[in-house]
Amino acid sequence: MDDQQRLNDLRRMQTVATGLLVLAGIVFVLASIWRDAAPWVPFVRAFAEAAMVGAFADWFAVTALFRHPLGLPIPHTAIVPARKASIAAGFGRFIETNFLHPDQITVWIRRRDPVRRLAHWLRDPERGKQVADVVIEALGGVLRVVDDDDVSQELARGLNQRLEAIPAAPLAGRLLGVLVAGGRQRDALMQLINLLAEVIASNETEIRRRIAGELPAWVPRIVDQRIYERLLEGVQRLLRELREDPNHPLYHQFTALIDRWIVDLQFDPLVQQQGEALKREVLSHPVVRELAQASWRDLKLSLLSQSVSPSSPLRRSMVDAIGRFADLLEHDPEWREKIDHWLTAAIAAMVRRYGRAIGEFVTQTVNNWDTAEVTRKIELQFGRDLQFIRINGTIVGGLVGLIIYSVSLFFG
Repeated sequence: MDDQQRLNDLRRMQTVATGLLVLAGIVFVLASIWRDAAPWVPFVRAFAEAAMVGAFADWFAVTALFRHPLGLPIPHTAIVPARKASIAAGFGRFIETNFLHPDQITVWIRRRDPVRRLAHWLRDPERGKQVADVVIEALGGVLRVVDDDDVSQELARGLNQRLEAIPAAPLAGRLLGVLVAGGRQRDALMQLINLLAEVIASNETEIRRRIAGELPAWVPRIVDQRIYERLLEGVQRLLRELREDPNHPLYHQFTALIDRWIVDLQFDPLVQQQGEALKREVLSHPVVRELAQASWRDLKLSLLSQSVSPSSPLRRSMVDAIGRFADLLEHDPEWREKIDHWLTAAIAAMVRRYGRAIGEFVTQTVNNWDTAEVTRKIELQFGRDLQFIRINGTIVGGLVGLIIYSVSLFFG
């Protein structure tokens, strides 16, 4: 209901209450003129007289709340304008105490079971799509306004902080131990030799050029070809020997080397210092920031492109996730209870922390209102109901006057 509607209702009830007062006055005048016309006329006159008294008294009481009756500065009238500050403070305390109490908020939330209602609401596929659209559009809006340099710098800084907190050498030792666990040293050695053979075979020109560059100028050019072939044949022969001989000496040497590396990486202070120095050198290299910038740029472009496509994987995944979340809330009481507890605890904590601030905000807001505006708002809110006091006062006053007149005749 808007203020205009409230004003219309107030004016209508004021008209009714004033009309009863006028009616009582007319009846009183007529009954006074024809007082002896019939035995019952004095009773009507007594009723009308007392009704006027009651109507005037209650008109004065209601009017005195908001203004001086008839404009006269009668003490203890215009109560609302005179006590605006205390009314504002009381209103703020009333809101804080009765509406922002954590226990009452918790009871109110649990009684309405918002989590189950949310689950039921999200079960509708169309609503799931609407929620996904809102989330993705908000995500797209955020991505368009964020500063890419700031984000990439934060990513690089966060990556550096996380990596700086992790000891490099012990971690490398544990990872190496996991990789060769279960006797996989032989497989690792075979993979390394095989990789070496592939590198030699695929870089023949470069290897021959480097060999020729190390040979004296008088050595025939065919020699670099022979050296390359012998190098490749040696690696391939070693690979065959490792496949055929499980107890090849190189395997035992490699195993011992790996075991020593694992121990040194985890327990040798000097190796650990060297690992930390190498880690700091890597983290300070510009390539780390370039990697963060490229990663953020690729992620941002991918999210932006998917945010504008109605059938993008991101949108479909979001809709599926919302549906699964709704199923989880609806069919898993334990999860529903957890989320309900988190929700009520979070709201109660907010109310506990900011309830007083909200009450003070209400008080300050009312204090900042113009006095006439405060009076108008209160009168529009409660004035219509207050007119019933005038109506009841007219009727009850008349009845009391009638009773008093009747009793006076009985004892007279």
